[in-house]
Amino acid sequence: LSTMKCKCVILLVLLLTLYVSSEDQHCMNNAMKDISVEIGDDNPQRVMSFVRDEPGYQVNLQCKWTLQPSNYDKPRQMYIRVPVIDFDTNDVSEAQCNVSNTKADVFSLKLKLNDTTYRNESWCSNKSVKVKSQIVNLWDSSYKLALEFRSDDKQVRSNAKGVQVDVQVLGRDYCHRTMLFFEGSCYLITPEPMTPTEAFSIAKNYLGNVFTVPKNRNNSDFFRPFIQRNSDRAGEFPFESPLSLTGSMWTGYFIDILSSSPPAVFKSAQYCDPQAGCGVALRNFSVFFKSSSKFEYFDRCAVAMHWGSGGSVNFTCESMESKLPAMIELKQIPATKGDLHPQLFTTCDTLPSFRLFPTTTRPQEQQLNLQRQQLSLQRQQLSLMQQQLSLQQQQLSLQQQQLSLQQQQVSLLLQQFNLQEQQLNIQYQKYR
Repeated sequence: LSTMKCKCVILLVLLLTLYVSSEDQHCMNNAMKDISVEIGDDNPQRVMSFVRDEPGYQVNLQCKWTLQPSNYDKPRQMYIRVPVIDFDTNDVSEAQCNVSNTKADVFSLKLKLNDTTYRNESWCSNKSVKVKSQIVNLWDSSYKLALEFRSDDKQVRSNAKGVQVDVQVLGRDYCHRTMLFFEGSCYLITPEPMTPTEAFSIAKNYLGNVFTVPKNRNNSDFFRPFIQRNSDRAGEFPFESPLSLTGSMWTGYFIDILSSSPPAVFKSAQYCDPQAGCGVALRNFSVFFKSSSKFEYFDRCAVAMHWGSGGSVNFTCESMESKLPAMIELKQIPATKGDLHPQLFTTCDTLPSFRLFPTTTRPQEQQLNLQRQQLSLQRQQLSLMQQQLSLQQQQLSLQQQQLSLQQQQVSLLLQQFNLQEQQLNIQYQKYR
């Protein structure tokens, strides 16, 4: 009997082990709590509460997963994507979106270091505008990635599918099949178009920055091997180039415009340097101005790159309201943890305020910039004077209109007086 009990226990352990390490970790009818999942390098693991058919997920689910790479003996990067969010309600505000709220369906992602949460994202609505992709650096085994799904206490729509999460460890010197590894960095193109401001903000989800050419490389020397490497990946598994280098996409460059008649070609552009605390730096290269674009004094444009035939790349100055895909660069996590390595993942996620001129250390350029600034201020003053004169003209015109109206009123009164006088004369003639 004891032998049989032992065999049953072993069988139960094997079944539980098989269940926990299976590719899909579901939470549909019964809550699963504190499930540890080892994520492999090759195929993505799905950790989810995702139902394909009726009746959908159940009420009062409370499912938790703790994720970690297999063979966890060195720093690793995890790529987390949320391709499906299908909750039964959509009227939950961001302020109400937390796992302690039993009146909302909530999915949360938490990154913990020694039981201290330092990164937390939550989704409570299908309409959430939050980016549904994340890069997470796990420097050692003390970093824990926790996912949690909690359904509310009522079911408004019976066929709601829930949430699906795909998790994968980025391969060393490979990144991901949708990314290009090149010279120590992973490059990706956002699947959806966005404004430049949105692109800067989204870069933090990838622990990276909107693409700029490395400071120590000129454009042609960088793009030639970059394009070649992307092409070579088509001959490797999964036998396709990871990046679609066609059309237009945002870069991390921008230009502050100081004239209503910009030049046909700008000779330089600004960017935020993550290695200098996101301070504004200047890079010299040609950026074409679109004649159809309209800009005012002290306006700003964002720089987009256009991929042409034969590997040519051109840059144009585009409106800040335009929407394009963005290329994001993120550093691959080093093989060993070091004190300086976290600086590799400084994200410049906000465009700086408008600057009259880029900073420079050369006195002649400083003097020239000062003169240009004075001219620009004089232009502003002249423009203000023109506006004041135009306002005065409008006021004079209004006064003339008022005088003309008064004249018409006096004329009308005279006509009425003459008419009354005629009527009195007629009555007088009758009584005579």
